[in-house]
Amino acid sequence: MIGSIQSETSSAIATMEHGRQLMQDGLERNAKVAAVLAQISEQSAEAGEQFAAITTATSEQSSTATVLSANLQSIAQANGEQREVVANLADTARELDRLAAQLRQEVERFR
Repeated sequence: MIGSIQSETSSAIATMEHGRQLMQDGLERNAKVAAVLAQISEQSAEAGEQFAAITTATSEQSSTATVLSANLQSIAQANGEQREVVANLADTARELDRLAAQLRQEVERFR
C-alpha cells in the first residue's frame, strides 16, 4: 500500500513537473509573441509617420506645381502682350517709313 501511495505520489509529482514545464514553455512563447507584437507595433508607427511625411511632401509638391503653372501662364500672357507690342512697333515703323518717303517726295517736288 505504501508502495502504491509512493507510486501515485511520484506519478502526481511527475505530472505536476510536466505541467510546470509546459507552463514555462507557454510563458516563454508568450514573451516571444509579445516582443514580436511590440516590434510590429513600432514598425507600424514608423510606417504611419513615413506615410504622413509622404502625404505632406505630396501636398507641398502639388502646391508648388500650382504656383509654377500660374507663373507659366503669366509668362505666356506676357509673351503674347510683348508680341502684340512688337507687332504694333513694326506697324508704326512701317508707317513712319511711308511718311518719310512721302516727305522726301514732297521735298523733291520743291527742288
